[in-house]
Amino acid sequence: MKKFILLFLIIIIALIFRFWNLSENPPSLSHDEVAIGYNAWSILQTGKDEYGQTFPLFFRSFDDYKLPGYIYLTVLSEKIFGLNEFAVRFPSAFLGVLTVIVFYFLIKELSYKLTNFQISLPLIKEKKILFSIPEIAAFMLAISPWHTNFSRAAFESNGSLFFILLGMYSLFKALRKPKYSILAALSFVISIYFYYTIRVFVPLILLVFLFVYRKKIFEYKKYFLSSLILGLIFLLPILPGMLTTGMSRINQVSIFEDKTLTNPYSEAIVRNNNSMLAKIIYNRRMAYFQEFSDNYLKNFAPDFYFVNGTGSFGLLYIWEIPFFIFGFYSLLKVKEKWKWIFITWFLSVPLAGGLTTGQPNALRTLANVPMLTFFSSFGIYNLILILKNNRFLKLFYLCLITVILFFIFRFFVIYFDYIPFFTALHWGDGHKKMAGFVKDNINNYDDIYVTGDYWRPYTYFLFYSKYSPSEYQKKGSRSKIENITFGQAGWDSGEGLNLAKDDLSKLVKRRTLFILSSSDFQIQKNLIESEKRPYQIKMLKEIDGSVAKNAFYAVKLR
Repeated sequence: MKKFILLFLIIIIALIFRFWNLSENPPSLSHDEVAIGYNAWSILQTGKDEYGQTFPLFFRSFDDYKLPGYIYLTVLSEKIFGLNEFAVRFPSAFLGVLTVIVFYFLIKELSYKLTNFQISLPLIKEKKILFSIPEIAAFMLAISPWHTNFSRAAFESNGSLFFILLGMYSLFKALRKPKYSILAALSFVISIYFYYTIRVFVPLILLVFLFVYRKKIFEYKKYFLSSLILGLIFLLPILPGMLTTGMSRINQVSIFEDKTLTNPYSEAIVRNNNSMLAKIIYNRRMAYFQEFSDNYLKNFAPDFYFVNGTGSFGLLYIWEIPFFIFGFYSLLKVKEKWKWIFITWFLSVPLAGGLTTGQPNALRTLANVPMLTFFSSFGIYNLILILKNNRFLKLFYLCLITVILFFIFRFFVIYFDYIPFFTALHWGDGHKKMAGFVKDNINNYDDIYVTGDYWRPYTYFLFYSKYSPSEYQKKGSRSKIENITFGQAGWDSGEGLNLAKDDLSKLVKRRTLFILSSSDFQIQKNLIESEKRPYQIKMLKEIDGSVAKNAFYAVKLR
């Protein structure tokens, strides 16, 4: 009974961390979130995505071809809650809570299936301890800054993580009850429908699991073989697309597309008259290998783990450092086979990140949050075992609980007070009010030009104005909806208008409204003065976000 009470309390904590003020913090939906939300709404209303594709397995969106898992979950959420911020974030927060529960049962499955869960310690008397490893691990995941951060926004990787853990739990369960191998196969396949980078990591841990438990798997070979075939059948619909259109997103972030890595090597070969020795020494593959190694190792950096991994917090609390180290050491001392699964998991998750730019990356390595959490939890658990016959155990509990409560309080204060003010524009704060202002004025002007300085503004307008998906599919585009023209985003490679630098007077033919970002507005003022442009800007309205001030300026020329 005590175990279920503890689990219930942990679930309540996980719910508070993930659902408290969910619609308002982060302070706005990101451009990916509104794209997910509107495409889900379009599927719900018309059975087609924004481009008119019927029930697609890949959503073109910003030409990044989003996987379908999270979007179709959002369809169900929007069916219940409507088209709003909460509906878009609900699947991630809900799966985040379920992940905590599944993590509890995964560790519990290991702890009472395996006899040597803790390291060998010189203990004589057996004495019950207040918390066992499943409760500690689940609690640590419930309060994890890393997992909380990505459970509070519509991140596909968070949905993928839930199904990976469910698959791993089912695999270990299948060693005792082989029918669970079916659930394992389906779970792992579903995880691939959510996020791209796990395609490297999941097959590796499955291969290690197959090798480590080959005798047990052979004993139940009919169940495991049937499950494998079933998994492949469910994987087939998405497999061709992942090798074609699905590669476009990977190419956008791949180190192999970064020519600056190999240019110095090519120049060195030319300087040495294309000699064979130069081609060996300056082989461009070495450039890729060095970049991969650098990227891979960055994801194990201590400051990434404990200081700034999520941008505002470490992936783990800084007080976890000694427990993390002791927990990893304790894992190495464990004699059971399952430790090789966990070690492979820990080491293989950053492999995909090593092949992409922008490292270290907390999002692309989110699948490692259970392992890092387990190391800290295992360290706490084994230290409790060391102290359990010692008079200092109560003092240890008091100190540990005090430290945890302080850091939880600090996390809440920073996350809900400090972070919104300093990340508002990064989350697209202001787009909601901007979209409302444009919608209210759409009939008052002949032409409206909206900046793309921050993100893709068209998708914000579609989402917040609840624009008819069928109408947009017929007449709209990313650059124009009715009399509204949308400017280019900074990462659009030249597509669309640049309202910061373009001569705005050339766009004015009739009644014209411009929506500029703060930087657009300042650049235009400077260009008017330096280039003596034949117009002035008249301020009509300063558009604030929920947190950000002067996110946009509504102006016209005079």
